[in-house]
Amino acid sequence: MKNENIFNAISNISPEYIEELSFKKETVAAESTPAKHTKLPVIAIICAVVGLAGVTSVAAIRGILGRGMNQLQMDESQQQELVEQSAAIVYTSESVTDTSETSENTVLDVDAITVTPVSVVADERCAFISFKVSGFTFDDRNNEPFFDRVFAYEDEAMTIDLDCEGGFYNGINLIGSDFFYEDGTPAQFDERGMMILHYFDKDGNLYYLMKVSGRNIDKNMLGRTVYIRLVNLCEIYKCDIVNGTDREWSFTLDMPTESTSVHYDIDTLVDGTSFNLDSIELSPISVRLNYTLGEGASPDSMPKFAGVVLKDGTVLGIGDDVHNASEGGKAYSNCYFVRAIDPEDVESIIIIPDMDNPSEPVTIQI
Repeated sequence: MKNENIFNAISNISPEYIEELSFKKETVAAESTPAKHTKLPVIAIICAVVGLAGVTSVAAIRGILGRGMNQLQMDESQQQELVEQSAAIVYTSESVTDTSETSENTVLDVDAITVTPVSVVADERCAFISFKVSGFTFDDRNNEPFFDRVFAYEDEAMTIDLDCEGGFYNGINLIGSDFFYEDGTPAQFDERGMMILHYFDKDGNLYYLMKVSGRNIDKNMLGRTVYIRLVNLCEIYKCDIVNGTDREWSFTLDMPTESTSVHYDIDTLVDGTSFNLDSIELSPISVRLNYTLGEGASPDSMPKFAGVVLKDGTVLGIGDDVHNASEGGKAYSNCYFVRAIDPEDVESIIIIPDMDNPSEPVTIQI
């Protein structure tokens, strides 16, 4: 299991090291025929490698899925639509089973600390689960909140594990090349030049966002029950635990049932490779790419998904964790996003042909 706090890591990158990630692509002359592949500036490589996302406007983020989902930057209408489509769930006390040994309710009260599942968004490939933590305080000027260990399982006996990782939402969202608080105001810095983070909401609660996916690339997350363990809520200073609760919280959670993925037949050779991209399945939170290997192609050198180009020309570098697999002459890649999108707004996807050798990314129309 990974312990890296990938969801909050981007918020600790100094703005001086981040280029503008939101830009318009060049307009193709009307009399020309658009190519299947379009070269993009090297800036897209930065988007993909760092895993950041640009958007075209700044606005306060609110929604029915709770503060923990703010990291995914979904507006309220998109959240409502996902709930209505049964692709997201807002948990209630009746829909959550707390399996912590000392718990008698839907949340476990340990030393006045409660952990409550809030919501989940899922597709076939992964699920983002939000938790609210109440009653835990820490030195938010120097330290960070942290779960020392997190686990997810697909069986009640907790013998078949799932991939999972997560982090506490720090109130910061990267928009373009700048950082903003969730109310849309620019992030501020203290006298030491450190970004002032807003881990706590107005009521003193913390929010933890966990990402869960199958170890098998074909493991479908929809419609299943997931068993969660959150161990040793603590605060850390420079990666060292300075104060821990030494407690465990366990939950049994149902996942959404309906797919939001859109299938696109592509059937085109990725420039600079021997990989033919046969098709993709694109959802608001992830994408699956299905390849046929050409002569000399090795699954170990699979192209990397880096982001999308929207219909208005905006480029979003949303590529994050990748799970690859191959069988026979086929190769597959699941990529999970750092922020949500609307698949209907996507015009093309961005792929880096070779991560080992510097090369310009290409776009492939869908």
